[in-house]
Parts: sequence; C-alpha cells; structure tokens
Amino acid sequence: MEAKHQPIAKDPYVLATGEAASIRLRLLDQIFGPASRSLLNSLGLRAGLRVAEIGCGSGLVALWLAEQVGATGSVSAVDISADQLRVAERNAASLQVANLTFHEASAYGTGLPMNAFDLVYSRFLFCHLTDPLKALQEMHALLKPAGLLVCEDYDDAGITTDPPTRAYRRLVEISRAVHAMHGQDSEIGLKLHRLFREAGFASPEVSLQQSAVLRGETKRFWELTLREAAPAIVATGAATAAELDSICEEMREIANDETTLIVLARVSQVWAPKT
Repeated sequence: MEAKHQPIAKDPYVLATGEAASIRLRLLDQIFGPASRSLLNSLGLRAGLRVAEIGCGSGLVALWLAEQVGATGSVSAVDISADQLRVAERNAASLQVANLTFHEASAYGTGLPMNAFDLVYSRFLFCHLTDPLKALQEMHALLKPAGLLVCEDYDDAGITTDPPTRAYRRLVEISRAVHAMHGQDSEIGLKLHRLFREAGFASPEVSLQQSAVLRGETKRFWELTLREAAPAIVATGAATAAELDSICEEMREIANDETTLIVLARVSQVWAPKT
C-alpha cells in the first residue's frame, strides 16, 4: 500500500471497514459479483490489460481482475480506507498475486498515472461520494484514448419485499434520509448515464440488473448493512437505536422465512469508451 504524506479528505462513510465489514462485503460480492464479472467479460476483459479499480474495498473484485489480466497485465486498486486495504493486501499476499498493487487515495485524486489504463472500473462507489462527477472526471483522465470506463451503482427505490414489510419500507426511508443529510445520493445508479456525459463520455451504454432472494444467507445482507450503519444513522437522527434494533430483528425473521421474497437494490451498469 502506497503511503500518503498528507491526510486525505474523506466523504462521510457510514459503514464498517476492515475485518468488521468482511462478512457484509462477502455477501455483497455473492449477490452482485456474478453480474459484474459477466459484464466485464462481455466487454473484453482479457490478459495483458492495464486496469484500475477505484473504491476497491477489501479487494475481492481486484483479485479477480488480476487473475483475468494475467502476468502480462496489471491491476492498480484504490481505496480511501487504510483498514480496507490492509484486508485486501493480506488476501492478495495469501494468494501470492504479483500483478496487483493497492493505493490509499481518494477517488477524486487517485495519484495514478494519467492516460495510462485500458480499463477503469468501480462498483458502489458513487453512492458514497458528495461529488461523483469529480470522481468520474478523474477516471476519464486515467484512461488511455479508447480506454473503457465501467461503473456500477444502485438506486434504493427498487428495494422491497413481497409481501410488503415495515422493515424494508423503513430501510429505504432511512437510507434516503441519511444520504441526503451527508450530501450523497441513494438513487445515483439511474443518473449515472447523465454523469458519464458530463464527464466527457459521449455515448454511454446502460444495463439494469436486479436480484431477488427467497432463502439463504444473502437474505441477511441488508440486516448486516443496517447494523453496521446504526451508529451513524442514530447520529443523524434518521432513526433511534431502539427502532433500528426492532427493524433488524424483523429483518432477521424475514431472512428465516422462505415465504417472504426480498428484492434487492436495482443496479445500473454503465460503460463507455474515452473518445
């Protein structure tokens, strides 16, 4: 991990990092990873490419990217959290991955070389940023001419259950309130195509993905997410600790009930070449 001599200004982040986030991030990749990998493969991910992932978290996607590009390619993975990067580096070291480097930096100023990458990728980054356009402009600058930007982000309007439940109705309400208080956007996914154009990408393409689950451990994803975010949520006043405990207990019951369907967040996959 590259050291930074000056403190990095950070946007508000309400979730856990490092080991405390490992279970949630593993479930996240179980849910959303297959669609991410399918998209990247369909867009020409292959051996020899130079790739940057911005907002790499614990490095699950970065490790897979490094495998795909092989010894003749390379992956530079950026995250603003030192805790996340420690987990990512440990995972990479255990697998003896030689073509992957980690960098502690902001999405607004990655410190990576400009005009140098064949592919730049992010997943669920912009929902945590107060200035997503600035991050997209940085990604545009990182790409070689004709290099490809691929981004995925969600909008929480698609989250629901059948039959309807109080817990998931309140989840969406709380998510929107907390994002708004922090100057972030919980519906950024559907707006990404417009931001791509503002950042200089003339012809973005879009695909929408949405998962639903009746059984299994992935039904606990939003419960674990809410538990991690609880201190920050209480601090904003969007919900009390007692209400969050009640919601999480209801979510646990829903996870154990195979007759209740959870519809997870809708994900926008947006990609475009640098022209």
